[in-house]
Amino acid sequence: MNMKKTALLTVSSVLMASVLAACGSESNSNSNSNTNTNAAAPQNGETSGEPVKLTFASWSISEAATKPALEEIAKNYEAKNPNIKIEFIGIPFGDIKQQTFVMASTGNAPDIIQTFPAWFGSYAASDIVAPLDDLLGKEYVDDLLPSFKEDFSYDGKLMGVPWAATPYILYWNKELFKKAGLAEKAPATIDEMLEAAKAISKLKTDSGEDIYGFGEPSDKLAINGMIGLRNLYNFGGSLLDKDGNVNANTPEMVQTLNYYKGLVKDGIGPSGAKLKDLRNLFAIGRLGMYVDGYYGKAVSRNLSGKGEAFDKEWATAVVPAGPSGASISIGEAHGLVVSSESKNKEAAAEFIKYLTSEEAMSIYHKQSDVFSARSSLSGLFAESDFDKVMMEQMKSIKPLPQNHPGMEQGYIDIADALLKVVSDAATPEKAAEELDAKLKTTLK
Repeated sequence: MNMKKTALLTVSSVLMASVLAACGSESNSNSNSNTNTNAAAPQNGETSGEPVKLTFASWSISEAATKPALEEIAKNYEAKNPNIKIEFIGIPFGDIKQQTFVMASTGNAPDIIQTFPAWFGSYAASDIVAPLDDLLGKEYVDDLLPSFKEDFSYDGKLMGVPWAATPYILYWNKELFKKAGLAEKAPATIDEMLEAAKAISKLKTDSGEDIYGFGEPSDKLAINGMIGLRNLYNFGGSLLDKDGNVNANTPEMVQTLNYYKGLVKDGIGPSGAKLKDLRNLFAIGRLGMYVDGYYGKAVSRNLSGKGEAFDKEWATAVVPAGPSGASISIGEAHGLVVSSESKNKEAAAEFIKYLTSEEAMSIYHKQSDVFSARSSLSGLFAESDFDKVMMEQMKSIKPLPQNHPGMEQGYIDIADALLKVVSDAATPEKAAEELDAKLKTTLK
């Protein structure tokens, strides 16, 4: 049974009805009303004289931090292409995968869908998205940074375009370093980071609340399993052996799980935290360090209640180096896919090219600190100290494992192993053994 039919059978009719209703309401509320709908050139069999409407399902259009940039980008594109109308369909991040599969199963798929690496494999292995190599052209495809290109490829084909790229970097609180008697300098190695974290974790807030030195997300969520790979890579490990077979029960995996366990056991970090929990603790001065993407900057400003003034209290650095002596991180990019049922594939591909162009990315970066996943644009945004750290970390990104239909569940399996060790439900050795067995089934 294909992915489209599976989605139809597993989601209730009530949800389908609500999605279709939401699609109509979101399109009306989020579309750009000032579009000139003059005659369009023929697109994928459309007759000349008809306007081309592109529907774009996105969570970013629903979020205050990113909505203005996307609206400006769409408005600019429509001004340059008066035969094109962009209609946004706003769907929350946590719902967009399920809802767009339902929409596809009922013949109502958007032309373009925003996706995320942790569950991109579900799209790539399905029949609801179209291969993009021919639609985008070799010159464009070859311009994508290799690690991000690999993260959005499947079975030798480019199935998604990396957009709004970011590496994971270290955020550290200068004020807490000072209070703990530490030098105002980011740790260069994991050992230095843990030593600093122990000193910070001895502090208390003015009201007596605990302050953590360093935190890692370890709740049972796919994104936390994906983030966990950054640590596995930094300890020299991998999920797969040289032949591409699952091999997770390794000394490096045990070392990684011991690292997570030690954070909680030594009182350095919270147990079972979500990434949003760490962001909140950092913003209110109760977390000395954590690792995040570009969005940590805006979130910290907002949650702190201090806005840009909060920037004086924190800084960023590349991820502390692991045993190899190298700082190794993962990259994350929001993906853009084109529906296989779209009647406007060529027009959708052209809009994606614009979304990832210098003009559009400059607007997006200025408003939301996003970075480009195109080689030709990779040096454009290194203006602030924050930008420079991001660009430096971009040089040492390791690709995620190859996309697989079971990869999302695989990330959940990894997160489950992390949660088991931080909650003392399993030893690192036992968790590694169990994870290896699960992944050999999940990723077979």
